[in-house]
Amino acid sequence: MKKVLLQILSVCIVLISSAELSAQEYKIRQSTSVMGMKMESTVFVKGMRKRTESGAMMGMSQPITIEQCDLQRTIKINDKKKLYYIDSFYKVREEIIDEDEPANKKPASVVKEKTPKTTPEKGGVITIYYSIRDTGERKKMYGLTARHVWTTQKMKPSADACMMKDSMVVKTDGWYIDLPKFNCPVRYRPQQLQRQPDEKPLPDCQDRFVTRRSGKGKLGFPLIETTTIMMGGQAATTMEFKTDVETLDFSMEKLDSMLFEIPPGYTETKNEDDLMDKMDMGGMLDEVMNKAKKQLKEKSVSDEKAPDMIRVGVLPPKGDEQVQPAELQTMLVGTFTTGNIEAIAVSSAEEAKTMKCDYLLNSELSKIKSGSKVGGLLKAIKNTDPNALSSFTIEGSMQLTKLADGSNAGTQKIDGKYEGKVNDAAGKALDNSGQKLVQKIK
Repeated sequence: MKKVLLQILSVCIVLISSAELSAQEYKIRQSTSVMGMKMESTVFVKGMRKRTESGAMMGMSQPITIEQCDLQRTIKINDKKKLYYIDSFYKVREEIIDEDEPANKKPASVVKEKTPKTTPEKGGVITIYYSIRDTGERKKMYGLTARHVWTTQKMKPSADACMMKDSMVVKTDGWYIDLPKFNCPVRYRPQQLQRQPDEKPLPDCQDRFVTRRSGKGKLGFPLIETTTIMMGGQAATTMEFKTDVETLDFSMEKLDSMLFEIPPGYTETKNEDDLMDKMDMGGMLDEVMNKAKKQLKEKSVSDEKAPDMIRVGVLPPKGDEQVQPAELQTMLVGTFTTGNIEAIAVSSAEEAKTMKCDYLLNSELSKIKSGSKVGGLLKAIKNTDPNALSSFTIEGSMQLTKLADGSNAGTQKIDGKYEGKVNDAAGKALDNSGQKLVQKIK
């Protein structure tokens, strides 16, 4: 009997150990939305390693990434080309200052270097103001306790910085969980931005990073997360990008350890760009614009207006010869068609009245000044066509007129920097101001 009991106990110990082992192994399916475009990815976690397989984004396949936290590195893999690239966690000098520590207790600055200096250094300082706040909210998600955490990260370069010229703010709002054993260091600095082919190389230029941290809380693995990136020094010139991550499925299962290793027979590349397909940003913008125009053409507007609808007549925007008014007019029709508001293209106030419009929209682009190529975040997108995008300072105004009595129903100023080919940039400026003006329609 004693022998039988020992055997049963041994089996129980094995089962418990197996359960504990599998509990460290996870398969998570998530959806990521970037500027209205969605991509699904599958994340595998085993111990201190994580593998992410992402779907195509904007027609481009994404490399597989393997975070080997135990080795302090990330492996990026292109299965089609059988290539891999090794990216160490720490590549540049970094100074961390904890703002919440008393001044007399603050530790001396920590400097980390991956490689020794071989050439005289040039460059500036990128100061990163990082704050984290645990809201105290908790809820059960997939059987685990998730915490609600906010973070803000402002990156401000000095005038002589090499890697970035514009300030950038990154805000996150998410729900995070702890995965046992999986622990990767949080990087408070941006990854090194890739320089465009038309830029002069700066082999001896290296920025210094100084991080000033404040607040209490910790992140973890995100189950739900919204990231907002804002670029530019002033509100009028700020560009905003938003990314939403949502968990679709979360399960525990046994995973093959080879999922987290470099595949045998693959070749290492020292240039991460070799992993990427070339992306034609200009062609992508044309495709989006053509799709929008096609949808608007397919949607016909009846001469007879429904009693509960508000109709806006949109005149062709005024501007110089750089822009194409007909395309911009079509785009504005889409902007002002929402809810119980329908917009139609008209050539005059008389035509708007004939079409039983309630409002008439006038737009004017008084200034379109070309600037430098797109900088900051978009420069970090690899393998783009350097001639596809430019930056434009655009000024102008929009005015809504009530056709019943000719009164001014609302005005909106156009003033900011926008990226794209000139017509695309002008379209963004009009759309941005138009969305604010449409809220004044009653």
